[in-house]
Amino acid sequence: MLRTALNKNQWQLRMTNGTLYGIGGLPILSTKIAERRLRLAGHAQRHPELTLHRVLLWEPLHGQAKRGRPEKTYVDVLRQDTGLSDVKEIASVMEE
Repeated sequence: MLRTALNKNQWQLRMTNGTLYGIGGLPILSTKIAERRLRLAGHAQRHPELTLHRVLLWEPLHGQAKRGRPEKTYVDVLRQDTGLSDVKEIASVMEE
């Protein structure tokens, strides 16, 4: 999408993504999405009156796993974004 927006979508140009983001002066999109995801999670964690507060860091501990790659949960995505491994660590960081 960025190549189309900057009109640099010709394959002959062979521009890297780093060059494209430098031309547009834009932050990397995946970084911006992760930042907003963490902001929403922190907002929900600090408001115990919301239903989302109770469900946010919930992980199913029962049932059988399906075949194939395990589905990625919201907690897995938060772990990937923060680099923390434990749900309690994530909760304590979001409380701050």
